[in-house]
Amino acid sequence: MPEPQLAPPLTTPVLLIAFNRIAPTRQVFNAIRAARPTKLYLACDGPRNAEEAVRCEEVRALAREVDWPCELRTRFNERNLGLRKGVSSAIAWFFEHEPEGIVLEDDTLPVPTFFRFCQELLERYRDDERVWVIMGNNLMDDWAGGTDGSYYYSAHGYGAPWGWASWRRVWSHYDVDMGQWPALKQSPLLKDFFLDRREEEDVHSMFDYVHCGRMNSWSYQLDITRVMNHGLNILPAVNLIRNIGFGADGTHTVDLSDPRNKDTARDIAFPLQHPRFMMLDARRDRAYFRRFIGSTPSYRFKRSLKALLGGPDGALLKALSSIKAKLGGR
Repeated sequence: MPEPQLAPPLTTPVLLIAFNRIAPTRQVFNAIRAARPTKLYLACDGPRNAEEAVRCEEVRALAREVDWPCELRTRFNERNLGLRKGVSSAIAWFFEHEPEGIVLEDDTLPVPTFFRFCQELLERYRDDERVWVIMGNNLMDDWAGGTDGSYYYSAHGYGAPWGWASWRRVWSHYDVDMGQWPALKQSPLLKDFFLDRREEEDVHSMFDYVHCGRMNSWSYQLDITRVMNHGLNILPAVNLIRNIGFGADGTHTVDLSDPRNKDTARDIAFPLQHPRFMMLDARRDRAYFRRFIGSTPSYRFKRSLKALLGGPDGALLKALSSIKAKLGGR
């Protein structure tokens, strides 16, 4: 009986981005420790107050628990940059030093084969500029529409990269302020990108919110670079990441009943079966968007109603807001 194939050493650099939550961070750190990468980058944002300073120090102390042969680099901010600038500047720091690598945040817990999956595909697609990001999470791994390989190509996912890998060549396009969004939004070329009207309306709304600062996010800015360059993300056929950050301490994952709060992560089989065709799986993308990304019917109704009333800057809504303020917000 042949012996089981051992996983190759993890020579791909890993970045762990953390803040002040020691319990989930330790779980992710232990998963990294089990993978034993030869290079580990630990980036932590600064505290906002004295109470957080204690919790931040607990997280930063994990650097002293690196007990395997590893080149360790740390970036500990003295002041708090916030989610948007804190995470994006940490990733920029990582790719200043490395041409490619794996990125994990303090609430994205990978299964063991996630690291090998990323390492093999980083090498395979290193010079293929069609490929943008290798994702670890696939919330719709119950897809019954047929599969062709261990992973598939996607172009219509937005936000929530729960464990991913990419290259410096991709991050070089990143702009945290989304400076090109207004021009792209008006371009007739963009209309041909979307799979349907619902996606078009929702993505316009998402990008508008991020661009004007009403949504505190770093990841949609990476999505817009993929859209502008007609890039493809890779999603595994099975989910390789469990988000352990749902709850009161989360930023965008506070609701435990969120349909994305799923404990379905499991290992992927090797050797990987590569898809025969490098083509977008549009049917799966459309279904994924509707189940996990797009807005609810009630939100779409409110948005349509606001548009009929002239939008948030329309005279009628401004008058209603003024009346509400005079009544004490009731």
